[in-house]
Amino acid sequence: MSRSWSEHVDELLFDGERERQRIDLETATVVITNHRVLVFTAGGDGPTYRHADRPNVTRVSVDIESAPRHLLWMAVFLFLGTGLLVVATTTNFAAAVSGVELGGGGLTGIAATLLSFVETLLVVFDITLVVVGVVLLLVAAVFSTRYARSRSRRLVFRISGDDDIAVPVTTADLEAGRPEALEAAIGPESTSDTAGTATVAEESG
Repeated sequence: MSRSWSEHVDELLFDGERERQRIDLETATVVITNHRVLVFTAGGDGPTYRHADRPNVTRVSVDIESAPRHLLWMAVFLFLGTGLLVVATTTNFAAAVSGVELGGGGLTGIAATLLSFVETLLVVFDITLVVVGVVLLLVAAVFSTRYARSRSRRLVFRISGDDDIAVPVTTADLEAGRPEALEAAIGPESTSDTAGTATVAEESG
């Protein structure tokens, strides 16, 4: 629907308003008239059409948005995973009891069996620390990937006295210089443009 409206801008213009320039982004269309800035977006959660008076558009900028919670969880799991691996590789709990002797004659019977059982448990514990540490590092990598994917660039029209207008912007848009073209088109006409318009008006009169 927003794309069809962008092709019928004349139905949205006020009396005396005319289209001056149209700039097509990858995911939006921006129409600059002699009075307003009309922004049409395709899809998204917000409105597909917004507009603002040109004098109220103070600046056009490119912002980077991300989900910081992914970065926080990545740091937590990275810290825990690294800590467990350090403990597992620097401490051998099983070795601490493997050389234990009681009464100078070694261990026999129930005591030896019990000590062997404890040693086995500690070996399993050492292995578990390594496995859990590796799993936590993998989880940290997943959150790192999610954080990287959550980062997105948005073209933001700074509106004085109202909510800003933001639309997605792609690398192709930036390489084509469309943000700069928009800011130049939204600003006041240059003196030469005004003089040219006046000359045309006089000649037509």
